[in-house]
Amino acid sequence: MKEKQRLRPEEFARRYEGEFKKMEGLVYDLPPEQIITPNLDIVKKAEFVGAGIDWGFRNPAAISVGALWDNAWYIIDDWKESGRTTAEIIQVAKNKVSEFRIQRFYPDPAEPDRIKECKNAGLNIADTNNDVIGGISTIQQLIKDKRFFVFDICRNWLDEQSKYHYPEGQEGKPFKDEPEKIDDHLMSGTRYLIYSYQPIRTEMPKTFGGAGWDRY
Repeated sequence: MKEKQRLRPEEFARRYEGEFKKMEGLVYDLPPEQIITPNLDIVKKAEFVGAGIDWGFRNPAAISVGALWDNAWYIIDDWKESGRTTAEIIQVAKNKVSEFRIQRFYPDPAEPDRIKECKNAGLNIADTNNDVIGGISTIQQLIKDKRFFVFDICRNWLDEQSKYHYPEGQEGKPFKDEPEKIDDHLMSGTRYLIYSYQPIRTEMPKTFGGAGWDRY
């Protein structure tokens, strides 16, 4: 069977044999205790709510919504669909603003024309840092420090995370630095959001050395 030759054993078992086997080389090895029941208090008390946008049409477009509260990030909502125009994606984003009070969007910077449409439509668009390795490393550290959580209703997000992996090493060589570029739309949106986020600069008392802020 061609698929058995093409897919990793754990992915073949998941798709064709109804078995769940944890994939090796996962980018985000998220512990079960960090997948949590939705908590509206977190959303209400969050000091920041933002979203990352990964563009698509034939491939799905995706929006990852995250909240920063008590020095931890929470993925609170996701959206992912194929065949949606830029205007339709913008409308989804506006609906998310109404639902979650999203303060800023961080879109894939590769499509400036679509970003311009978002700005013209009134969305608050911020600059996105698309450093893949740096962004992944930041989220991995947040997971390790138990400062990254996902609401269990984010099924699309969790499905992507369970398959988001590094390429297999060859002849004992280590995995490559960057993951396989397959079905990673919400993973990319999350990276855009968390790695690009910067708090608003505030004036600090002179006794603390002037203006400044911490990233997280």
